[in-house]
Parts: sequence; structure tokens; C-alpha cells
Amino acid sequence: MATTLDVVSFNVFIGIRSRAAPARTRAVEFCRRLTDLDVDFLLLQEVWTRSLLRFIGARLPSMRHVAWKPGLAGQPAGGLAVFSRRPLRAPTYTSFASARPGDGNLAFRGKSAVSCRMQGILAVRTADGELLLGNTQLTANHDGDWSQGNRHYGIHRQQVGIVRRAMRAHTAPLSVLGGDFNIASSSPLYPFIVDGWHDPFARTDQPTYRAEFLPAGRPAHRIDYLLVSGQPVASADLILAEPVELANGTSFLSDHLALRIRAGQ
Repeated sequence: MATTLDVVSFNVFIGIRSRAAPARTRAVEFCRRLTDLDVDFLLLQEVWTRSLLRFIGARLPSMRHVAWKPGLAGQPAGGLAVFSRRPLRAPTYTSFASARPGDGNLAFRGKSAVSCRMQGILAVRTADGELLLGNTQLTANHDGDWSQGNRHYGIHRQQVGIVRRAMRAHTAPLSVLGGDFNIASSSPLYPFIVDGWHDPFARTDQPTYRAEFLPAGRPAHRIDYLLVSGQPVASADLILAEPVELANGTSFLSDHLALRIRAGQ
């Protein structure tokens, strides 16, 4: 395998009832930009339909290898997909269904249980076995509170534990774990997330979720991560940040920014 690699993680945001343009309209533009960047691997979250997966894949001609697992309705399980320039082995998908929400009222626990069944972690190795990629999305926390006393804390801790075990089930000289963790870097769970990993975005700690999509006055946080083990990181940047002109007006490409790392000797 090449000694350098370029990886992007991006929550594409399906955008139902949102201020953003429709998902396919935005996909045309972010696929064009990602193709121009010449990245090696692309970790996508919120690809909730098989038709959207095909639509995106048709616009990433340089990334003809794709890993995903079908859910109950044939959709990408967890809304997760990995696109690659390099051949991939068969992926594995681990659901969060074993997590048990114990806090909050009955309605919250029921909603959390549904979320756990819908979400999980996708793991895949390159065909040569040299690189392990993990892609995940955890349950959203709309409270804006990531303290230990918050009702999401227990479910998030269990989900992070599932992610860690799923990644440890595979071995490779180099590992990359990315996704929308929905846990702020200020949370007491942050050390549990990054234990054993290098977080190349820790120094700048810039928000990855857009304040424009939050209630007025609520600060944005860094809730997306792209972590590395086994190789030094040459650079780490947030991309797809600016609003763009689309056919139906100006729009952000997502409610999240994309994370990009370039690793190698």
C-alpha cells in the first residue's frame, strides 16, 4: 500500500424540512469538489437510501470501490458508506441495538432504542489488509448538554464502547476511525473516544457542526472526529465549509463540515 493516504469524513445531511438544498442537489456539488481533491477514501454518514448511495457513487468515478451493508429495507445500514480508490474486502456492520437507554422518560427511552437499532459502525479493510477504516454515527443529542448528568450520557457511553470493540475485532498496521459521534469534544466521554487514537483536530478544536442550524444563541461544537492509529498525520483540515451557489439558490453543502486528513511519512 502507498505510504501516504488522504481521507475525508462527511455527514451528507439528508436535509428533510431543512434550510439546506435537497440532498441530491448538494451531492452533485460535493462530489465534484471531492473528486477535484483527489482523496483516497471517503467516509459518508446519513446516506439513508440505496438510491442516494447510487446517485453519489455515479458522481465519484475515481472511487469505484464502495463498502456498505444492507439494512432491513435494503438501505445502507446506519446510513454509512465508504468509497475508495483502492480495492476493499467485505465490510462488517455492528449495530448499536445492544445498547440499553436507561435515563430519561419513557418517550425518550423508546426513541433512543429505535435510534440504536438504526445506527452502528461500519468497518472495512483494504484488500491488501494494510488499512482498517471505521465509519460511524451515534445517536443525536439535541439537548446541547454533554455532561455526565445528561440523559444521553449513558447511551453514548455504551455506543462508544461498541465502536471500540468493533474496531478491536480487526487488525491492520494502520487504522482510521471517523464519523459523526454527536459527542462534543468538551464532553467527559471525549477521552474514552480517543483512547488509543491520535486526534489530529484536537489542537485547533474547531466546531464541526454549523451554528446556523442550531437554535439562536446555542454555540456550535466539535462533534465529528477523524482519528488515526499507526501513522503520522501530515495535515488535518475542515473542508466544504463555505456556502455555494446551486440551481435553487445559495446553500451550505451540509449542516456539518467535512474533515480531511493526509497521513504518511
